[in-house]
Amino acid sequence: MNDFDVLSKLEDLANRLGVKLRYENLAKGPIRVTGGYCRLLDDHLILIDKNDSKKRKIRLIARSLRRFDLETVFVPPALRRIINAPDKYS
Repeated sequence: MNDFDVLSKLEDLANRLGVKLRYENLAKGPIRVTGGYCRLLDDHLILIDKNDSKKRKIRLIARSLRRFDLETVFVPPALRRIINAPDKYS
C-alpha cells in the first residue's frame, strides 16, 4: 500500500469508529499545537496539521486509533500492523 491508500484507510477506520478528523493549519495560532487525539464534550477528535507530510499524518492517526477497541471492526492486517507500531512506519 502506498501512503495515500494507508491514509485513506485510516481515515475510513476513524470514521467507522465515530472519530472526527479535523485538518487545520495548526502552526498559525498563538499556541503551538502538534495535533493528536482529544475529547471535546462527547466527541472523539483527532486534530491534524494539514501541512504535515502524509507519513506524519499516518503516524498521528494510527497512534490515536490505538486507544479504541479495534476488535469490533475489521482492520486489514497490514493496517493493523501500522496501528500497533506507528513509529516504525516509514
